[in-house]
Amino acid sequence: MEGMIRLALFFLVLSLAAVSDIRKRMIPDWMPLLIAGVSLLPMEPVYLTGLLVALPLLVAGITVGGIKLTGACGLVLGFERTLAGLLMALSFLLLFHAVRQCVRKIGKVNFVAEKKQPYPLVPFLFVGMVISVFGLY
Repeated sequence: MEGMIRLALFFLVLSLAAVSDIRKRMIPDWMPLLIAGVSLLPMEPVYLTGLLVALPLLVAGITVGGIKLTGACGLVLGFERTLAGLLMALSFLLLFHAVRQCVRKIGKVNFVAEKKQPYPLVPFLFVGMVISVFGLY
């Protein structure tokens, strides 16, 4: 029961972060902190292995920015699930980019006037984490 509450809170905050990333291309600092707080419900040694994924990402997030959320996911889900979710998220993002570029080429659409903006990563991260948790792969 505690595990389901933990996952529900985790996915709730991750979905809020995805919406924020889509709308503003920014994730407030309190969201990764809240996800890290969710990792304390209940504290189990298996989730501490998520630090292997989380720690480098949290350090990079502090110095570079933008990666703290994935590090916090590692605290909640553990090493294997976080790594699988991250790899799936990045694969989906790459696939999305490739399809978008093909559509541009095929449609000969000129997006020169469109300002360059990074893709929101968190929606892809959300999908990757859902798949890794519920074993849909």
